[in-house]
Amino acid sequence: MRLACGSLVRWPRTSCRRAFLLEAPCQQYSSRYRQADCDSIDYRRRWVFASRRGISTLPGPSADHPSRGSVVPSQPHANFDHELNRAEWEILLDDAFPFGILTKEQLCFEADVGHQADIGSRLVDKLAWRQNIELWHVLLRAQALMNGHEGIKVIWKAAHHRGKAVRFDNKDPRVNALWSTFLSAGSVDAHFLSTLGKMSLRSNLDRPALFAEIVGAALEGNHPERASKLASWFVPPQSTRYRGREDLLGAFSAACQSETPGALKEFCKVYDVVPATHIYTEVTSALWEQERPSDAFEVHSHLVSRGDLPPQFELLMPFVSHLAAHNKPLSSFLGPLNAAGASFDAQAHRLLDRERSRFTGLPTESLNIVASNTLGVKPKKLSDEFVARGFATRAFSFDFAVNSLRLIGLIEVGPLAVRQLALTAPDLPTLRSRFERLAELEIDTGSSAFVQTVKTVCNAGRWDMVQALVDNDLHHEVFEDQALLERLLTEHCRTRDWPQINRTLTILCRGEMHDKARAHSATLLFKSMLQARDLNGALKAMETLRVLGQGVGVDLPRLTGMILQRIGLIRLHRAHTQDSDLTAFLTGMLQDMISTGSSFPLKFWRGPLRALGQLGRMHELECLIYWIAEWYHPKGMYEQVYNEISSQKSLNEFFGKTFQIFIILWCFRPRKGTHMVHPEQSMRWTRILKKLRDDYNVPVRERTVRWIFIRRLRLIFGTEMRMKHRSWIQRYNTVTLDRYWKMYDKMWDTISKDKVKYSDRMEIVLHGGTRRIGRRRRGITFRSPGQESAPQRLSNDIVMYRDIFNASWEDYQKQ
Repeated sequence: MRLACGSLVRWPRTSCRRAFLLEAPCQQYSSRYRQADCDSIDYRRRWVFASRRGISTLPGPSADHPSRGSVVPSQPHANFDHELNRAEWEILLDDAFPFGILTKEQLCFEADVGHQADIGSRLVDKLAWRQNIELWHVLLRAQALMNGHEGIKVIWKAAHHRGKAVRFDNKDPRVNALWSTFLSAGSVDAHFLSTLGKMSLRSNLDRPALFAEIVGAALEGNHPERASKLASWFVPPQSTRYRGREDLLGAFSAACQSETPGALKEFCKVYDVVPATHIYTEVTSALWEQERPSDAFEVHSHLVSRGDLPPQFELLMPFVSHLAAHNKPLSSFLGPLNAAGASFDAQAHRLLDRERSRFTGLPTESLNIVASNTLGVKPKKLSDEFVARGFATRAFSFDFAVNSLRLIGLIEVGPLAVRQLALTAPDLPTLRSRFERLAELEIDTGSSAFVQTVKTVCNAGRWDMVQALVDNDLHHEVFEDQALLERLLTEHCRTRDWPQINRTLTILCRGEMHDKARAHSATLLFKSMLQARDLNGALKAMETLRVLGQGVGVDLPRLTGMILQRIGLIRLHRAHTQDSDLTAFLTGMLQDMISTGSSFPLKFWRGPLRALGQLGRMHELECLIYWIAEWYHPKGMYEQVYNEISSQKSLNEFFGKTFQIFIILWCFRPRKGTHMVHPEQSMRWTRILKKLRDDYNVPVRERTVRWIFIRRLRLIFGTEMRMKHRSWIQRYNTVTLDRYWKMYDKMWDTISKDKVKYSDRMEIVLHGGTRRIGRRRRGITFRSPGQESAPQRLSNDIVMYRDIFNASWEDYQKQ
């Protein structure tokens, strides 16, 4: 289990009640039984019975029956378990005494809160004790003694569903202890951990390390395969709770503590979900310190394939030493590094030869007294600043400088030296010959993004871009920060500085000039143009790519859909209505892409539909729905243009239950500047769904559609609505309820009357149906048993008008 602060601490997963008993009063009992035969006791045995309890959380005599799945502990330790259990209850009753709890039965009754029956009869139901953390600790310990992890989940439910939810913010060590206990239960129950994550995001808990706690508990628990799904909830665009390297390293620490096989593989999937982060140094060093070579090689391969390279060769030395000790080839290890742009070949071969010489004799370079490790002094690695000063000196030629530096131990050049090497080169062939000379002298160039970009652009033959990269005031560390480079690109787009734009795009693409890199550049430029509100520039960029014959792939439609699907789209649209219509522009861009040869899946159209529906632009929404159905239905335009089979199943899923619910909600939503929707306009959804059903064979969930329609009518005509909300609607509503049902029967005639459960549809809308017996109500008022609610006490004495300005005849009759 991972604590809220500090390092990871792994509590026992099953006998979690022992975590609450590590107190001073318990030491007298533990010292009494500290014998040799007590070390072999399996504490999990006493929890086997607890995990198979019935529905009630109270202990009963029937729970010990063998038919209920109880396991009788072995006879040699039965007395020990009984006496230790009794001692734990005595300690717990002492802690519960300040709250007026005197007996074990009373404590069990107070802890039986895993339901919503008899609300108000427990201490935690009362407002004075609801936020008392010490009381929750006592109840949690009692439930843990009786039911183990199931008891912990009972306390979590009570803290959220029996009254005002208890907040578990990172402001009190006692709250953190409770939260850590919930995480321990979630580590063995994937569903409960998902509930913790959802409720935490919904409640917006003040816990900075929430990502590391939830994802770390999943990686450390029994189901690490769910960690990647949980991690996707905390990263944009779903949420912004992910903090970067700190959270990712916390999840890695939890994966290292896990005893479940494959936890590190699942951590690699988490790494793919979050934004690009450089953690190579910390991760590989920790794995070698823990003596886990196989896991170190596996994580190394994954990080290198994702572009997270070692910043210095010293991090690769344990890998090379391991390969030398097991007589394995070095080429397979250096191949992925070279493909990713890192250059450590010379140092790796030199170290491999030195490590193997311990078994075979002297290394091949032992005759070189300066560079030898056997006959001479171990060479000291020259600093990048010192080498850069040597290359920048105009009095010496490059060949003389590099030969002299190699003689005194130059084995690697960094970004500062490469910058000076390129600045002093008069032309492109000279620069290429200098890089070749470094390779001949077995001098590595490292893994810096600046060096990779310069070498790639040099090999591509773009001398003008090489000069733009090296002759500027950008520090070489800026080349490593993708987020900073994207912000700089947006600023350059806002000022229309095209030389700076081209240079920044080249850096973001690591100097690559192939088709895939061009498509990635177009995506970045399009995104920056939208953020700079330069819609004309974005449109010209798309036209330029189309003229050059470059496709946009899937990245640009995905980006457009994400922009339209963001929650803040309405505010963004209203803030710039005078400039342009961003929603219509992006939707038209998607239509233009798919019409001119850019194929992308159907799911990217959810963003435009949601944006138009939230803005109340129902005419444009209806037209777009028909256009999408015409393109993607079997034997439609999509299949004719791209020669790809369009599945009816994908179209049915796209216009499925969720879409049908939201299309009704959007039709009843008033547009900006209006208060009510005309009844004929609110029934527009009937025409849309009937056309999808009849012309495109999309199944319509008739029962779901009818009940959503009834719920929208209840907001307008229901008597159980709040006074303020109902009076506001009735102030502008001039249509009767009967008219809505007549239009419904006329425009939506798919449900026969014999299938309707209630004979009077007017009664359903006004007062609702009959509540089923035994169904519990959530969110009811918390009061003591037998206490009447305020409206019931006042109904006989005071006249309460439903509408204070327009009193009805029923209101006057009360007088």
